[in-house]
Amino acid sequence: MTKLFDTHAHLDFPQIDRDREALITELREQGLAVVNVGVDLKSSQASLELARAHPHVFAACGIHPHEAKNFSPEVAERLEELLGDAVAVGEIGLDYYRNLSPKEAQLSAFRAQLRLAQRLDLPVILHYREAGEDFFRVLEEVAPLRGVWHAFSGDLTLARRAIDLGLHLGIGGPLTYRKNEPTRQAVKEVPLERLLLETDAPFLPPEPFRGKRNDPLKVRLVALRLAELLGLSLEEVAAATYENACRLFGVRPEFGGKGGQA
Repeated sequence: MTKLFDTHAHLDFPQIDRDREALITELREQGLAVVNVGVDLKSSQASLELARAHPHVFAACGIHPHEAKNFSPEVAERLEELLGDAVAVGEIGLDYYRNLSPKEAQLSAFRAQLRLAQRLDLPVILHYREAGEDFFRVLEEVAPLRGVWHAFSGDLTLARRAIDLGLHLGIGGPLTYRKNEPTRQAVKEVPLERLLLETDAPFLPPEPFRGKRNDPLKVRLVALRLAELLGLSLEEVAAATYENACRLFGVRPEFGGKGGQA
């Protein structure tokens, strides 16, 4: 069995309501571990519940930049409580594309959660969209970092900046998109030990499933495309990225009995 690790999914989202338990069972049977990532307090709690019920699922808890307008001392206190059983702080970051929260609120919540991650010695799961230098300025305040740039689809310059900060790159469905040649060139130039696989399920499905619901089973298609680009076998890429995820998140998944954090 070729084990794989999807380091970013949202199995608690309503798009997966109809077949959640069947899907999670299939993931276990296929040797596929998942980090389920919270975007607010409710989904962070749901992530923890999934992780407690399934030893191949792990929880990250955080406040997404879209929800930053709701960040408060009370939210921060509750988040810290939830993080006692989580493997990462996330999904956190900046999103100036949709701007569903004011920029100042995003920056404040981002800084607060980065400090919280440092204090709790947890890695971070980072969201970035059209935030320019603000993203890097905030990260440089706390660098070096342990964490992952989720849904990385930048070029080699951005990839190197992320790695210089101490980050991993989360590689998902966009790697397979026709217009993403700069990302394909970037992943060929960065160390394999800094790459992680992800799906962002139910979003960002790889080719040929664009326009349909994504799920963690499709991380295999990302792994196959990455293996092709690197001139490696699927097994080599799967093994390397699996161990990268285990080290970063401090976990050792089990697919039969009880698993847990390393």
